[in-house]
Amino acid sequence: MQLSKTENWAYEELKKNNLFLFRIRDLCLLLKINKMKAYNIVKSLKKKRAIESIGKGNLVFKGINEFVVATRLNHPSYVSFWSALNYYGLSDQMPQKIFLATTKYSREINSFKYITLSKKRYFGYVSIGEIVIADKEKTIIDSLLFPKYSGGIAEINECLKNTLRDLDINKLIKYAFLVDSKVVLRRLGFMLETLNCDKKLLKNIAKKIGKGYELLDPSLKKKNNLNSKWLLDVNI
Repeated sequence: MQLSKTENWAYEELKKNNLFLFRIRDLCLLLKINKMKAYNIVKSLKKKRAIESIGKGNLVFKGINEFVVATRLNHPSYVSFWSALNYYGLSDQMPQKIFLATTKYSREINSFKYITLSKKRYFGYVSIGEIVIADKEKTIIDSLLFPKYSGGIAEINECLKNTLRDLDINKLIKYAFLVDSKVVLRRLGFMLETLNCDKKLLKNIAKKIGKGYELLDPSLKKKNNLNSKWLLDVNI
């Protein structure tokens, strides 16, 4: 990629200021140039494949990690659900979309799917380099909250089974209580029981599951295979 002196100046200034995701107005402000000159620089950089368009009015450096781009494109957000399960090696399925949690609604942008959470449910994320991602425990809880974005309950159960020894169970249960969802507590309690988790912990979960039955996997049809302890239709 051979850039002209002006193109290289613009590219390096953006890079120096960590503006790998930017708009025309950012370039104008950064370089103190007018819109016409900024448009011409962008046009040349796109032609030479140094940058590309992403979303409405956004430009991004070629080769930047998609997780990093996705979290910057709609702020605040963090990678979670099936994408985080795959990132941590808990699922060997590679989802076609990148799933993220956010508190600010956004339509789907390219392959980025943003799932809106209430502010009280927006926690449990970490920074790994430039990537903002749910920790393992929150990944499981987010997935139990919205199974359809994580491959379904059977996939989540397999992930939990494969990683249980590496999880902080107390943190996992704490997160389940913090999201304030009875169905999450039911699904988690049911799964942990099948994995022979400590009975005392299960008893604490069972106290808060409420009344009435719900589906273990909301994406599947009812089976009327009722589990009276966890108030679930085990429909998988």
